[in-house]
Amino acid sequence: MQDETKRKHSSRMICGLAIGLSMLLAADAGAAIDLSSAQAAAGQWDMSLNDTNRKCRITLRSEIAASGYALAMPAGCRRAMPILADVGSWTVASAQTLHLDDSGGKMILEFSSADNGFSAIGPEGETYVLAAANGQKLAQAKPTPVPGFQPVAAATPPATVPAAVAVAAKPVLPAALAVKPADLTGRYSIFREGNKDTGCMLTLDDKARGIKGNKAALAPACRDQGLVIFDPAGWSLEKGHLTLTARKGHQTHLDLQSDGFWLKDPKEGKSLSLKKM
Repeated sequence: MQDETKRKHSSRMICGLAIGLSMLLAADAGAAIDLSSAQAAAGQWDMSLNDTNRKCRITLRSEIAASGYALAMPAGCRRAMPILADVGSWTVASAQTLHLDDSGGKMILEFSSADNGFSAIGPEGETYVLAAANGQKLAQAKPTPVPGFQPVAAATPPATVPAAVAVAAKPVLPAALAVKPADLTGRYSIFREGNKDTGCMLTLDDKARGIKGNKAALAPACRDQGLVIFDPAGWSLEKGHLTLTARKGHQTHLDLQSDGFWLKDPKEGKSLSLKKM
């Protein structure tokens, strides 16, 4: 009788262990994609061109190459998608953004988080989509802990980021926290790296509704291809950060500088700043 009781107790323990292990494995398999480091983003990704059947599998590696990280793709990819012809490396811009760059570190495509993966707008307004080849979800609820189990997470070594990729985060100036949306309305000159005037003008309006906030409008005379493709159509201000929203929904963030310029977050790619006229 005592032996029978022990056997039943052992069976329940084994069953509990099996259920707990299966839940842990399932949670790991469905983990959200994390772009906070090169190691986390490394792997195989499927890149496709919207409204076409063109598709390419790109392998992102965590080894340093030139001004970013190494990548690999079949030769046919460059023929199917000419924009990939000069791609030679990639970089992690933020937990929601990654770039495909040329061998000199110049950004060719900027992929931002979208509904079903990541998307980027090409030089002619075309849309490229990047999705994890293993079908992982971008976001998923945290798994419910299994009673009696306390798994120990393996320590993840910090990513080694090339000097050209690493950018120190800038704190929000106290003056920016005092800025109100009404203070930002008006016309702005737009500058690129080195305060180079693009000749473009952006108008921020707090009286009309835009995309994900108030209305923003780029002057028709703008000839900066990147700005024309981005096509800002909305803006908002939150905790001292200015957010510009493109007509297709992706965003860029700017912070107030001591010289009065609003500077785009360096981690988001090519330099951009605004100065009120």
